[in-house]
Amino acid sequence: MTGTPLPPRGSFSVRPARPSDDALLVEGVGVEPVAWVASAQLREEMATGNYRLEWSWIAERDGRTIGRALWWGREDAGRPATLDCLWVADPADHPEDVGAALVRAGLDSFGPGPALEFNVDVDVDWPSDPAAVHAVRWRERAARAGGFRLTTERVSFARTDTDPRPGRSLRLSFAPAADDVFRSMFARVAAGSLDAHTLDMVAREGLDALAEDDLHFYLSLPGDRDAWQIATLRDGSTVGFIIPTRTAYDASISYLGVVPEHRGKGYVHDLLAEMVHVHHENGQHRIVGTADRANAPMRAAFTRAGFTVSRVRIVHEQ
Repeated sequence: MTGTPLPPRGSFSVRPARPSDDALLVEGVGVEPVAWVASAQLREEMATGNYRLEWSWIAERDGRTIGRALWWGREDAGRPATLDCLWVADPADHPEDVGAALVRAGLDSFGPGPALEFNVDVDVDWPSDPAAVHAVRWRERAARAGGFRLTTERVSFARTDTDPRPGRSLRLSFAPAADDVFRSMFARVAAGSLDAHTLDMVAREGLDALAEDDLHFYLSLPGDRDAWQIATLRDGSTVGFIIPTRTAYDASISYLGVVPEHRGKGYVHDLLAEMVHVHHENGQHRIVGTADRANAPMRAAFTRAGFTVSRVRIVHEQ
Protein backbone atom coordinates (compact mmCIF):
# COMPACT_ATOMS: atom_id res chain seq x y z
CA MET A 1 0.00 0.00 0.00
CA THR A 2 1.33 3.42 -0.88
CA GLY A 3 0.47 6.77 0.62
CA THR A 4 1.69 10.12 1.80
CA PRO A 5 4.08 10.24 4.76
CA LEU A 6 2.41 9.81 8.12
CA PRO A 7 2.33 12.98 10.26
CA PRO A 8 4.62 12.34 13.25
CA ARG A 9 4.10 13.80 16.68
CA GLY A 10 7.81 14.59 16.77
CA SER A 11 10.17 15.24 13.91
CA PHE A 12 12.03 12.15 12.70
CA SER A 13 13.11 10.61 9.43
CA VAL A 14 13.00 7.09 8.03
CA ARG A 15 15.52 5.67 5.57
CA PRO A 16 16.77 2.31 4.29
CA ALA A 17 19.86 0.92 5.95
CA ARG A 18 23.29 1.56 4.44
CA PRO A 19 26.50 -0.52 4.54
CA SER A 20 27.77 1.74 7.31
CA ASP A 21 24.73 0.94 9.49
CA ASP A 22 25.80 -2.47 10.75
CA ALA A 23 26.20 -1.25 14.32
CA LEU A 24 22.93 0.68 14.19
CA LEU A 25 21.00 -2.42 13.20
CA VAL A 26 22.32 -4.59 15.99
CA GLU A 27 22.65 -2.09 18.82
CA GLY A 28 18.95 -1.92 19.70
CA VAL A 29 18.02 -3.99 22.72
CA GLY A 30 14.57 -5.53 22.95
CA VAL A 31 13.02 -4.79 26.34
CA GLU A 32 9.39 -5.62 25.55
CA PRO A 33 7.90 -9.12 26.04
CA VAL A 34 7.67 -9.97 22.33
CA ALA A 35 9.97 -12.07 20.15
CA TRP A 36 13.17 -10.29 19.18
CA VAL A 37 15.78 -10.71 16.44
CA ALA A 38 18.96 -10.63 18.51
CA SER A 39 22.29 -9.41 17.20
CA ALA A 40 23.84 -12.88 16.73
CA GLN A 41 20.88 -14.11 14.69
CA LEU A 42 20.78 -10.91 12.68
CA ARG A 43 24.46 -11.10 11.78
CA GLU A 44 24.19 -14.78 10.84
CA GLU A 45 21.18 -14.28 8.60
CA MET A 46 22.52 -11.10 7.05
CA ALA A 47 25.35 -13.32 5.84
CA THR A 48 22.92 -15.82 4.29
CA GLY A 49 20.76 -13.12 2.68
CA ASN A 50 17.63 -13.83 4.72
CA TYR A 51 17.96 -10.33 6.18
CA ARG A 52 19.41 -7.61 3.97
CA LEU A 53 20.35 -3.95 4.23
CA GLU A 54 17.88 -3.07 1.47
CA TRP A 55 15.13 -4.79 3.47
CA SER A 56 16.01 -2.97 6.71
CA TRP A 57 14.72 0.46 7.70
CA ILE A 58 15.94 2.91 10.32
CA ALA A 59 14.12 5.79 12.02
CA GLU A 60 16.25 8.67 13.29
CA ARG A 61 15.72 11.80 15.32
CA ASP A 62 18.51 14.35 15.78
CA GLY A 63 21.09 11.86 14.53
CA ARG A 64 20.00 9.16 16.98
CA THR A 65 18.42 5.83 16.03
CA ILE A 66 14.92 5.60 17.50
CA GLY A 67 13.54 2.62 15.60
CA ARG A 68 14.24 -0.17 13.12
CA ALA A 69 12.27 -2.58 10.96
CA LEU A 70 13.78 -5.89 9.84
CA TRP A 71 12.17 -7.80 7.00
CA TRP A 72 12.93 -11.47 6.34
CA GLY A 73 12.90 -13.34 3.04
CA ARG A 74 14.25 -16.44 1.37
CA GLU A 75 17.89 -16.42 0.36
CA ASP A 76 16.99 -16.50 -3.35
CA ALA A 77 14.04 -14.10 -3.16
CA GLY A 78 13.81 -10.74 -4.87
CA ARG A 79 11.62 -9.28 -2.13
CA PRO A 80 10.97 -10.13 1.52
CA ALA A 81 8.03 -12.10 2.88
CA THR A 82 7.59 -10.95 6.47
CA LEU A 83 8.36 -8.08 8.80
CA ASP A 84 10.00 -9.97 11.67
CA CYS A 85 11.07 -7.24 14.06
CA LEU A 86 9.65 -3.76 14.64
CA TRP A 87 11.52 -1.96 17.41
CA VAL A 88 11.39 1.54 18.86
CA ALA A 89 13.77 2.97 21.43
CA ASP A 90 11.04 4.35 23.67
CA PRO A 91 7.94 2.12 23.67
CA ALA A 92 6.23 4.54 26.08
CA ASP A 93 6.32 7.62 23.81
CA HIS A 94 3.78 7.10 20.98
CA PRO A 95 5.71 4.18 19.43
CA GLU A 96 2.95 3.64 16.85
CA ASP A 97 4.03 6.83 15.03
CA VAL A 98 7.57 5.64 14.44
CA GLY A 99 6.38 2.09 13.82
CA ALA A 100 3.82 3.14 11.22
CA ALA A 101 6.38 5.21 9.33
CA LEU A 102 8.80 2.27 9.27
CA VAL A 103 6.06 -0.09 8.04
CA ARG A 104 4.89 2.35 5.38
CA ALA A 105 8.44 2.89 4.09
CA GLY A 106 8.95 -0.84 3.60
CA LEU A 107 5.62 -1.54 1.93
CA ASP A 108 6.05 1.40 -0.43
CA SER A 109 9.57 0.35 -1.34
CA PHE A 110 8.89 -3.34 -2.01
CA GLY A 111 6.11 -2.62 -4.47
CA PRO A 112 3.62 -5.12 -5.96
CA GLY A 113 3.99 -8.84 -5.41
CA PRO A 114 2.78 -11.57 -3.05
CA ALA A 115 1.05 -10.26 0.05
CA LEU A 116 3.42 -9.39 2.90
CA GLU A 117 2.95 -10.14 6.60
CA PHE A 118 4.08 -8.67 9.90
CA ASN A 119 4.43 -11.29 12.64
CA VAL A 120 4.52 -10.54 16.36
CA ASP A 121 5.23 -13.53 18.62
CA VAL A 122 4.25 -13.40 22.28
CA ASP A 123 3.81 -15.77 25.21
CA VAL A 124 0.62 -17.78 25.45
CA ASP A 125 -0.57 -15.82 28.50
CA TRP A 126 0.14 -12.41 26.98
CA PRO A 127 -3.36 -10.93 27.69
CA SER A 128 -2.61 -11.11 31.41
CA ASP A 129 0.66 -9.16 31.09
CA PRO A 130 0.10 -5.38 30.76
CA ALA A 131 3.53 -4.88 29.16
CA ALA A 132 2.79 -7.53 26.53
CA VAL A 133 -0.64 -6.05 25.86
CA HIS A 134 0.96 -2.64 25.30
CA ALA A 135 3.62 -4.12 23.01
CA VAL A 136 1.02 -5.97 20.93
CA ARG A 137 -1.43 -3.06 20.72
CA TRP A 138 1.01 -0.36 19.60
CA ARG A 139 2.33 -2.67 16.91
CA GLU A 140 -1.22 -3.34 15.80
CA ARG A 141 -1.90 0.41 15.51
CA ALA A 142 1.37 0.85 13.63
CA ALA A 143 0.52 -2.02 11.29
CA ARG A 144 -2.88 -0.59 10.41
CA ALA A 145 -1.62 2.98 9.98
CA GLY A 146 1.36 1.76 7.95
CA GLY A 147 -0.62 -0.27 5.43
CA PHE A 148 -1.54 -3.69 6.81
CA ARG A 149 -5.26 -4.36 6.67
CA LEU A 150 -6.11 -7.58 8.52
CA THR A 151 -5.05 -8.85 11.96
CA THR A 152 -5.41 -12.46 13.11
CA GLU A 153 -4.34 -14.16 16.33
CA ARG A 154 -2.86 -17.59 15.74
CA VAL A 155 -1.80 -20.24 18.21
CA SER A 156 1.56 -21.86 17.46
CA PHE A 157 2.23 -25.53 18.18
CA ALA A 158 5.37 -27.67 18.16
CA ARG A 159 6.44 -31.28 18.62
CA THR A 160 9.71 -33.21 18.28
CA ASP A 161 10.66 -36.68 17.16
CA THR A 162 10.89 -37.73 20.81
CA ASP A 163 7.14 -37.19 21.25
CA PRO A 164 4.82 -40.17 20.60
CA ARG A 165 3.70 -40.24 16.98
CA PRO A 166 0.01 -40.42 16.10
CA GLY A 167 -1.20 -43.57 14.38
CA ARG A 168 -1.00 -43.49 10.60
CA SER A 169 -4.24 -43.56 8.64
CA LEU A 170 -5.64 -46.97 7.66
CA ARG A 171 -8.45 -45.56 5.51
CA LEU A 172 -6.65 -43.05 3.29
CA SER A 173 -4.03 -43.34 0.57
CA PHE A 174 -1.66 -40.52 -0.31
CA ALA A 175 -0.17 -39.69 -3.70
CA PRO A 176 1.52 -36.70 -5.38
CA ALA A 177 -0.28 -34.49 -7.90
CA ALA A 178 0.40 -31.63 -10.31
CA ASP A 179 0.12 -27.94 -9.45
CA ASP A 180 -3.23 -27.53 -11.20
CA VAL A 181 -4.73 -30.26 -9.00
CA PHE A 182 -3.64 -28.44 -5.87
CA ARG A 183 -4.94 -25.15 -7.28
CA SER A 184 -8.39 -26.71 -7.63
CA MET A 185 -8.14 -28.21 -4.15
CA PHE A 186 -7.43 -24.82 -2.59
CA ALA A 187 -10.69 -23.60 -4.10
CA ARG A 188 -12.67 -26.68 -3.01
CA VAL A 189 -11.65 -26.57 0.66
CA ALA A 190 -12.32 -22.83 0.96
CA ALA A 191 -16.06 -23.50 1.34
CA GLY A 192 -16.87 -23.40 5.05
CA SER A 193 -13.28 -22.59 6.05
CA LEU A 194 -12.60 -21.17 9.52
CA ASP A 195 -9.32 -19.58 8.39
CA ALA A 196 -9.46 -15.77 8.59
CA HIS A 197 -7.16 -15.19 5.59
CA THR A 198 -9.22 -17.53 3.40
CA LEU A 199 -12.52 -15.94 4.35
CA ASP A 200 -11.19 -12.44 3.78
CA MET A 201 -9.66 -13.11 0.38
CA VAL A 202 -12.66 -15.03 -0.95
CA ALA A 203 -14.91 -12.15 0.08
CA ARG A 204 -12.69 -9.59 -1.63
CA GLU A 205 -11.36 -11.37 -4.72
CA GLY A 206 -13.15 -14.70 -5.16
CA LEU A 207 -12.21 -18.38 -5.15
CA ASP A 208 -10.03 -18.34 -8.27
CA ALA A 209 -7.85 -15.55 -6.92
CA LEU A 210 -7.56 -17.31 -3.57
CA ALA A 211 -6.53 -20.59 -5.18
CA GLU A 212 -3.90 -18.95 -7.37
CA ASP A 213 -2.53 -16.90 -4.46
CA ASP A 214 -2.35 -19.95 -2.17
CA LEU A 215 -0.57 -22.04 -4.78
CA HIS A 216 1.98 -19.30 -5.47
CA PHE A 217 2.59 -18.75 -1.75
CA TYR A 218 3.13 -22.38 -0.79
CA LEU A 219 5.34 -23.00 -3.80
CA SER A 220 7.51 -20.13 -2.55
CA LEU A 221 8.17 -21.76 0.84
CA PRO A 222 11.25 -23.84 1.64
CA GLY A 223 10.72 -27.58 1.58
CA ASP A 224 10.21 -30.52 -0.75
CA ARG A 225 7.50 -29.98 -3.37
CA ASP A 226 7.32 -33.77 -3.85
CA ALA A 227 5.99 -34.08 -0.29
CA TRP A 228 2.68 -32.48 -1.30
CA GLN A 229 0.04 -35.24 -1.34
CA ILE A 230 -3.60 -35.78 -2.28
CA ALA A 231 -5.56 -38.05 0.10
CA THR A 232 -8.11 -40.49 -1.32
CA LEU A 233 -10.37 -43.30 -0.14
CA ARG A 234 -10.17 -46.82 -1.51
CA ASP A 235 -12.94 -46.03 -4.02
CA GLY A 236 -10.77 -43.22 -5.43
CA SER A 237 -12.80 -40.30 -4.08
CA THR A 238 -10.73 -37.35 -2.90
CA VAL A 239 -10.88 -36.50 0.78
CA GLY A 240 -8.30 -33.72 1.04
CA PHE A 241 -4.64 -32.85 0.77
CA ILE A 242 -1.51 -32.07 2.75
CA ILE A 243 1.32 -29.58 2.16
CA PRO A 244 4.28 -30.25 4.46
CA THR A 245 6.93 -27.54 3.98
CA ARG A 246 9.38 -25.61 6.15
CA THR A 247 9.71 -22.29 7.90
CA ALA A 248 13.12 -20.67 7.96
CA TYR A 249 14.08 -22.92 10.88
CA ASP A 250 11.74 -25.91 11.27
CA ALA A 251 9.60 -28.42 9.43
CA SER A 252 6.08 -27.04 9.15
CA ILE A 253 2.47 -28.18 9.01
CA SER A 254 1.86 -25.57 6.37
CA TYR A 255 -1.55 -26.56 5.00
CA LEU A 256 -4.05 -29.37 5.19
CA GLY A 257 -7.60 -29.37 3.91
CA VAL A 258 -10.64 -31.63 3.86
CA VAL A 259 -13.21 -31.16 1.08
CA PRO A 260 -16.66 -30.14 2.37
CA GLU A 261 -18.43 -33.44 1.55
CA HIS A 262 -16.02 -35.38 3.79
CA ARG A 263 -15.94 -33.11 6.80
CA GLY A 264 -17.16 -34.24 10.20
CA LYS A 265 -15.58 -37.68 9.87
CA GLY A 266 -12.28 -37.01 11.61
CA TYR A 267 -10.13 -36.92 8.47
CA VAL A 268 -8.23 -33.93 9.80
CA HIS A 269 -6.52 -36.34 12.21
CA ASP A 270 -5.53 -38.68 9.36
CA LEU A 271 -4.06 -35.82 7.34
CA LEU A 272 -2.16 -34.32 10.26
CA ALA A 273 -0.79 -37.71 11.31
CA GLU A 274 0.53 -38.31 7.80
CA MET A 275 2.31 -34.96 7.79
CA VAL A 276 3.94 -35.78 11.14
CA HIS A 277 5.25 -39.08 9.77
CA VAL A 278 6.44 -37.51 6.52
CA HIS A 279 8.49 -34.90 8.34
CA HIS A 280 10.00 -37.19 10.96
CA GLU A 281 10.81 -39.88 8.39
CA ASN A 282 12.66 -37.22 6.42
CA GLY A 283 14.88 -36.62 9.44
CA GLN A 284 13.16 -33.52 10.79
CA HIS A 285 13.56 -33.24 14.56
CA ARG A 286 11.07 -30.44 15.24
CA ILE A 287 7.73 -29.73 13.56
CA VAL A 288 5.74 -26.53 14.02
CA GLY A 289 2.28 -25.43 12.98
CA THR A 290 -0.30 -22.74 13.63
CA ALA A 291 -4.07 -22.46 13.83
CA ASP A 292 -6.28 -19.42 14.09
CA ARG A 293 -7.51 -18.83 17.63
CA ALA A 294 -11.07 -19.21 16.30
CA ASN A 295 -10.34 -22.58 14.66
CA ALA A 296 -11.06 -24.86 17.63
CA PRO A 297 -11.17 -28.11 15.58
CA MET A 298 -7.67 -27.56 14.19
CA ARG A 299 -6.28 -26.65 17.60
CA ALA A 300 -7.77 -29.84 19.01
CA ALA A 301 -6.23 -31.86 16.16
CA PHE A 302 -2.77 -30.51 16.96
CA THR A 303 -3.15 -31.52 20.60
CA ARG A 304 -4.31 -35.01 19.65
CA ALA A 305 -1.28 -35.42 17.35
CA GLY A 306 1.16 -34.78 20.19
CA PHE A 307 1.78 -31.06 19.67
CA THR A 308 1.96 -28.59 22.53
CA VAL A 309 1.29 -24.86 22.46
CA SER A 310 4.55 -22.94 22.09
CA ARG A 311 3.50 -19.32 21.62
CA VAL A 312 0.90 -16.99 20.16
CA ARG A 313 1.52 -15.20 16.88
CA ILE A 314 -0.27 -11.97 15.99
CA VAL A 315 -0.29 -11.82 12.19
CA HIS A 316 -0.90 -8.59 10.29
CA GLU A 317 -1.62 -9.05 6.58
CA GLN A 318 -2.07 -6.80 3.59
